Amino acid sequence: MRVFINPGHARGGLPDPGAVNEALGLKECDIAMDIGSRTARFLEMAGCQVRLLQSHNLCGEAPGFQNVTAEANDWWADLFVSIHCNASRLHNARGFESYCYDVDSEAGKAAFFIQQEIYKGVRPLDEGFWDRGVKMRRDLCVLRETAMPAVLVETGFIDSGADAALLTGHGQDIADAIARGVTDWWSGTEPKGPGTWGEMAEA
Repeated sequence: MRVFINPGHARGGLPDPGAVNEALGLKECDIAMDIGSRTARFLEMAGCQVRLLQSHNLCGEAPGFQNVTAEANDWWADLFVSIHCNASRLHNARGFESYCYDVDSEAGKAAFFIQQEIYKGVRPLDEGFWDRGVKMRRDLCVLRETAMPAVLVETGFIDSGADAALLTGHGQDIADAIARGVTDWWSGTEPKGPGTWGEMAEA
């Protein structure tokens, strides 16, 4: 299996660091790169071919930066996974969620596997780390312009102190869960957890 991992936003934060937790000095681009790199290592150890690319250029709108979706398409990836952190104006917003272009698709199925693995592997560390589910987004370039199934994972809210503690202290657990979700999807293994992908797709 060929997996393209895209840590969100620009490497090093220039020109786009993504969401920022100024109080803790955290940038989304750095956390995404950390979790993405760990996910890539897990998948490589599992026998997958992996390409990791963090770039400000998603679909050709920023000359001088590598076009992430074009690179994934040209590489003939089997799955595209974009890794991000969430942010909210609500002080109590927490949890993890995944996006895909169409929930009733292979991308939706892969997203559900990833959610289930995060639920099993990370949520037990903090029961306030909510499973926010799989959601459809058709306006996101990385989901719209990829030729293969694509999932965007929001690993937690960077502006939540509790979620930030998980993102910085348990990045390996989050990465392992994402990677297990990917390999479960590829093997066709049914996840063990609340609900099924079929129920999610019909909802």
